[in-house]
Amino acid sequence: MGFFIGLILFGIPSAIIASVKGFKPFRWLIALGLIGLIVVSSLSSANARGITEEEAQLRTVKANSIGATMALINVGLSVILIFVVLVSTR
Repeated sequence: MGFFIGLILFGIPSAIIASVKGFKPFRWLIALGLIGLIVVSSLSSANARGITEEEAQLRTVKANSIGATMALINVGLSVILIFVVLVSTR
């Protein structure tokens, strides 16, 4: 239940912000909740006016890499938590 509340409160806004900034939204949907929202909000947009195509590409790659790393951390922590719960209920 808490996962879905976190997804609604932090994941969906993170994905929307990422999409507006030109990043891959699914990576940010599961990127560590509030921490992901703060990080994606602080990243420079790849769609900003006055930047070169090369700079936009660099920003996109950087943001997508950060989002993927945070998503992997989130999934890893979730798997560990599920494992701990399953082991402790035996």
